[in-house]
Amino acid sequence: MEYTYPEYYKKFQCIAEKCENTCCAGWGIAIDDKTLEKYRNCKGSFGNRLHNSINWKEQSFEQTDKCCAFLNEQNLCDIYSEVGKDMLCKTCKRYPRHIEEFENLREVSLSLSCPEVARIILGRKKKTKFLTSFQETKEEEYEEFNFFLFTKLQEIRDFLMEVVQNAQMSLEYRMSFLVAVSHDIQTRISKGKLYEIDDLLERYRQENFQRQAEKKFAEYSGCPVESYEAKKQIYKNLYELEVLDENWTKRLKAYEELLYKEGEEAYQKSRQEFRNYYKAQEYQYTQILVYFLFGYFGGAVYDENAYDKVRFAVVNTLLIQEMDIALWISNGKKMDFGGQVDLVHRFAREMEHSDPNLEEMEVMIGYQEEYSLENLLYCIWN
Repeated sequence: MEYTYPEYYKKFQCIAEKCENTCCAGWGIAIDDKTLEKYRNCKGSFGNRLHNSINWKEQSFEQTDKCCAFLNEQNLCDIYSEVGKDMLCKTCKRYPRHIEEFENLREVSLSLSCPEVARIILGRKKKTKFLTSFQETKEEEYEEFNFFLFTKLQEIRDFLMEVVQNAQMSLEYRMSFLVAVSHDIQTRISKGKLYEIDDLLERYRQENFQRQAEKKFAEYSGCPVESYEAKKQIYKNLYELEVLDENWTKRLKAYEELLYKEGEEAYQKSRQEFRNYYKAQEYQYTQILVYFLFGYFGGAVYDENAYDKVRFAVVNTLLIQEMDIALWISNGKKMDFGGQVDLVHRFAREMEHSDPNLEEMEVMIGYQEEYSLENLLYCIWN
């Protein structure tokens, strides 16, 4: 089995009770079948507690005030302390580690929803490299797995990662290049013309092509009305998603008022002022793009929709940037690293820890006009 993971993967260490937002709160924790059987056979007083604190039908832990029933007052796990780490379910053992499964390959990442992971990712100024290791296991053979498509997706993602992490290009250009190129590539995937992708990638790498693309993208700047309306709608669409933390809705409404209440001219002024203020920290948006690309792009092998995976990464980055502007305004036009970590990890929790939210985002991005190539280019540049 081949394993691919970001170079910072092994730097993570749980800070346990010191964590400002425990992973035991805010969402239901699913229990795998093997661990559920362990709990079923557990004896004694703690066994009784287990039996009474599990929703056996849903195969998840019961909750008290939206927290796992085994989270104690010190923000530690009673299962871990009472019966040992071997009794933890797979979800609790792995988090914030995340695994995407492909034929004979596992892509392993750390979830941005964890505050400590957010600190690691957002604190990185250098390019993120991905490492590979191998482990002797039985060969896998999936019934339906397009290995040729997967190989091409890996090549495409490698190229997109090169573009995203090229600090010589403006952030606007890199984001524009991502959505435009993936739109172009998607037409080949949809038509089954995977053999054309190598030539496309070679063309995209040419300096002349990139200069022409930069000129074309620049034409979308200076169109604030289109971008303003599209951004407002993309932001408002967040209210259509499932809410995991009731305070999240309050935050969304407060940020919306700060961003859009005074109208388009005030918004554009604040946006430009913030971009100038935060220029030295733009590497954080690069890291966010890399995170979403690595975590989701490979999944296109199952639905053949690489374009939507790229748009998902870009839209999430734009939304975080919008919220950063609001946070900056609310803080007296100041921004600190701790505030950014708090915002980003909470955003990731709401977005990524709800399957209905991921599915709804996929539908909206795929079918609603505000996520079209043209509208996203307006949003990126204004």
